[in-house]
Amino acid sequence: MKLRSLRRGVGVAAASLLLAAGCGSKSTAPPPSVCPAMDDLISDFKEDNGVFPVDGRTGGWYTYADKAGFGSIVPAEGGGASPDLDTGNPNCSGPGALHVISMGFIDWGSAMGVDFRPKVVTDAGGIAKGTYDASKYKGIAFWARSTGPIPFVQVSVLDTYTVPESVLPQTEQCMYAAGMPELNCSPYLVKFGYGYMGEALTPVMEDFPKFINVQIDSTWRRFEIPFADMKQDRTNPGRPAPGNMLAVSQITGMAIQVNTDHSTSPATPTNWEMWLDDVSFILK
Repeated sequence: MKLRSLRRGVGVAAASLLLAAGCGSKSTAPPPSVCPAMDDLISDFKEDNGVFPVDGRTGGWYTYADKAGFGSIVPAEGGGASPDLDTGNPNCSGPGALHVISMGFIDWGSAMGVDFRPKVVTDAGGIAKGTYDASKYKGIAFWARSTGPIPFVQVSVLDTYTVPESVLPQTEQCMYAAGMPELNCSPYLVKFGYGYMGEALTPVMEDFPKFINVQIDSTWRRFEIPFADMKQDRTNPGRPAPGNMLAVSQITGMAIQVNTDHSTSPATPTNWEMWLDDVSFILK
């Protein structure tokens, strides 16, 4: 397999959400690279919208959104999301990024996502999302920018206990069932962009304190999401996974979602335009 080389950002200031532990004034260890190593790369969008074929990972990015009937998303839902090959993260891989524009969604919002493995046939004859063992990693990172600050962002990683199409029997899954609150649940996630609203402390801020003042805006920035910081949305607790934590050895994919503003009545769509690039795992 011919591997594509990544251009390293020389002299780029670290723009990570979280600083590396132990990097005090007496530390002589070099800071972590802001650009992904090839073995840890998920997607750099240099040629297509696919997952870089390392360690058995494969898949492609797509968009999806609520079905209230008032919104539009580009690239359209239902197919592969072709990248913008002219625009990309200048700090790492250069031209090539996933470019998504969303407007008018008034239910839960809109999102982009990717699977890490092909779908599989279950013992019961159904179709389920394949799983990937990410145990050697401690989280996920990506670079992004937008036309303006985007509030109400959530980054989620799905596992076999929280994905709708699972290899597990239904008795072991939580399910997206509005009429069954004991089962209704969310993936494990972090939320950010909520601390810019000028509000008092909210449940979201309490659950994700590291991310209160984090926001995607018009500057290319690196966002780092440790698995240990991910939680299920408290409004959809459902049936937690064993240990009440993300099953890192059985993940199926990830998503970046922008939620509708439900602090108003009626709800206000969160319109957004984003470029995503240099998505990667973070090695332990």
